[in-house]
Amino acid sequence: MRPVKKASRTGIRAAPRRGAKSKVTPGKRHNTPSTRIFGRRAQRPPGPVGRWLAEIGAGEFPMRPFTAGAVALFAGVVLYGLFVGGHVSEGANGIAERTNRLLALSGFSIQDVTVIGRVRTDKQALFDAGGIKRGDPIFGFDTEAARQRVERLGWVESATVTRLLPDTIRIEVTERAPFALWQRGGMLSVIDAEGRPITDEGIQEFAHLPFIVGFGAPREAPALLKLMQAEQPQLLQRVRAFVRVSGRRWNLRLENGVDVKLPESGVEKALADLVAHDARHRILSRDIVAVDLRLPDRVSVELAPGAGSTQGIAAGIKNKNGVVRPAEAGIGGET
Repeated sequence: MRPVKKASRTGIRAAPRRGAKSKVTPGKRHNTPSTRIFGRRAQRPPGPVGRWLAEIGAGEFPMRPFTAGAVALFAGVVLYGLFVGGHVSEGANGIAERTNRLLALSGFSIQDVTVIGRVRTDKQALFDAGGIKRGDPIFGFDTEAARQRVERLGWVESATVTRLLPDTIRIEVTERAPFALWQRGGMLSVIDAEGRPITDEGIQEFAHLPFIVGFGAPREAPALLKLMQAEQPQLLQRVRAFVRVSGRRWNLRLENGVDVKLPESGVEKALADLVAHDARHRILSRDIVAVDLRLPDRVSVELAPGAGSTQGIAAGIKNKNGVVRPAEAGIGGET
């Protein structure tokens, strides 16, 4: 017989006891508090690392991570060896060289060279420095390396090297301007306005340039020459050589052999005084060997041996606190 539930006296069904299992209708799902909270799982399942640590804690050592690490390490060692050993670069260079050869066969090869701005630079030396060979692949020609080599040539101030497809290399150079001849010891060199040596060959072609003597002279000479060009151009035309003395001051050797001793400082005023005295007394055309301007308040004139009477030039110089004395041994000394 089917059991009959006893009805409550009040007509209200009693609530189910705690812990009692409730019946679930088939086909319906209920999210119980023990499995879900607001639609999410109360505890996420462990990930790969968590499972791996759990297995290690349980005494089991899975080999898959170690295998993957060993494979990665081996691949890294192989790649490192390829790059360090140069095998990758050699392979890439080989591929590039073969490609350039094929392009050269298609007409992209060096057949002509155009040079712009060359005056004194030797043409063959220019080609040798550029490393240009007729028939070489034009795409394999290193224009930057060629430019650096060309700029090492003595006469070249700057250079530009470019490709003109399909078969021409263009070299444009800016040459240095010769400024003076520099003598140190028994050697002569042509220098530019910055005192840099250009060449030791063909010196006779530049005999008209100012003559600079002494170590360290090229660094200081441009300033003196520019001063004289601006302030005393007529006196500059009479100067045959600029002699650097003890690295401190200059002697000017004039075309008639007279030495003009300039001071360490106040050179502009000393040159102006010299020109004024020469205009008044023509001292630079007299029978003298040196004019000393090292003292700011006087001009000293050294007479040549056997010079005649000091009247005239001596009287004129003494009126201006000058000093006239006969020439002595060691005139124009290095002091």
